[in-house]
Amino acid sequence: MQHRAPSSLDKEILLDLSRRTAWPWLRDAVLDWTVIGSALCIVHLFPNPLTWLLALLVIGNRQHALAILGHDGTHFTLSHNRRLNDCLTNLMAFWPIGLTVSGYRTLHFKHHKHTGTDADPELGHKRSRSPQWDLPAKPWRILKYAALDIAGGSFPDYLIILRYSKPDKPSEYLPLLCFHAVAIALLAISGLWWAGLLWYGGLVTTFMMSFRLRLWLEHQGTPDTHRLHLNFWQAPLLAPHSSWLHWEHHAWPTIPYNRLAELRKHETEKPIWTLGELLQWFKQADHLPSGQVAPVIGTHDHPGTAGVSGDSLVVVV
Repeated sequence: MQHRAPSSLDKEILLDLSRRTAWPWLRDAVLDWTVIGSALCIVHLFPNPLTWLLALLVIGNRQHALAILGHDGTHFTLSHNRRLNDCLTNLMAFWPIGLTVSGYRTLHFKHHKHTGTDADPELGHKRSRSPQWDLPAKPWRILKYAALDIAGGSFPDYLIILRYSKPDKPSEYLPLLCFHAVAIALLAISGLWWAGLLWYGGLVTTFMMSFRLRLWLEHQGTPDTHRLHLNFWQAPLLAPHSSWLHWEHHAWPTIPYNRLAELRKHETEKPIWTLGELLQWFKQADHLPSGQVAPVIGTHDHPGTAGVSGDSLVVVV
């Protein structure tokens, strides 16, 4: 399913919003790494089970934020120079979490091309993890699986992501492996081996928890995309770097994340749901097994399909 974008938006506005620039991305990447470093410093200064747990939660949350930045780089939003775009994305976002930009790009563009259909890799992932994504779903059940993630319950999900995000060339594994080998060696030599435990432990626990919670906000139960508003504390915790503006991203995927809020000001016809309204809808939804293609529902019944209109199809590039 391709997402229909309204044809009423001025082309000059869209061209301006689509300008590629690395600065906001680099700033946010540095801030994410600063938060991660601060969490590690707190553990170093005050080592105890509580600080370890808090650090694990913070690190996983910011690993997820880095993944969101990597996702933006996947859409070539940093630079017209593809090599520079991909180098920055790999080095500061994807390599540290075990991915490559080319591998993720192949997987993610399939998602854009086939959103909400049997060919959508996200639905395939959800089918493989049934019944975790069944509808209807009350908040306690969503949180139950999130809690299991902290205990390592989503380790298979992480392996699934790695398996389906294979880089274009096997040779691309070499710099990825070298990156981690050098990082591990430096941590071991400096006596900071415990930081490696927190990092890799976060990838298979709290990172996957953050990943899971965001997926509930985007396409769950709809053949399209939920159009959502998150408040000042929900956004950084659940969908950092404007990833909660996911309807806008699917409609105009070449616009950088830092301009999606500005884009929303120009598109006011589509209804916007709060997190509370979406959770209420999940509770009342018709039965839908994990990963099954959702039916198209009336515009007054569903946040993701409400008011979808227009004649111009977005081409994902």
